[in-house]
Amino acid sequence: MEERSGRDRLIEAGLEELYEYGVQGFSLRRAAQRCGLSCAAPYKHFRDKQAYLMAIAESINESWFARQSKALEALEGDTALQLRAVCREYLRFLVENQVFCSLVLRRDDDSGKWALGNLFDQSSVTKRLIARYTEEYRLSEEEAYSRTYALRAVIIGSALMRHNDEMPLNEHVLDTIFRMMDTLI
Repeated sequence: MEERSGRDRLIEAGLEELYEYGVQGFSLRRAAQRCGLSCAAPYKHFRDKQAYLMAIAESINESWFARQSKALEALEGDTALQLRAVCREYLRFLVENQVFCSLVLRRDDDSGKWALGNLFDQSSVTKRLIARYTEEYRLSEEEAYSRTYALRAVIIGSALMRHNDEMPLNEHVLDTIFRMMDTLI
């Protein structure tokens, strides 16, 4: 079995640190201790705290983009099916990655804004799909906006309810949610 690098271990520990303490309480020292490294170890791999946080976000984004690409592979040329596949896969990704889900959903108590909103890239693939779908189906800007935010509400709301143990997301429930999402695409 291949041993993970110190950088990889720090990224995993950093995710746990963010989950537990958020951005404001994030401690490089504690993250290093979580994975059995010295308190100087983060500075061997990251310039500063912000670079460390960006590396964590990039790691999560890479995982998501790989899954997104796989979901789109066989659907080239059908924008509606591609958009459905991306939405479904994103909900599954949020459900399967509870730490990531928690980070995406966490709000900064001081500002009231999403605490990590600026760290996690909104997929340019998804933006292009929405733009192409809007053009192909001749949706007005208002209609495209309404559908996009309704889809986001279903995805994020479902993930949040799962995260808070308010709703199990088994295959039956997911199928129901997917049918609801399909009506918006």
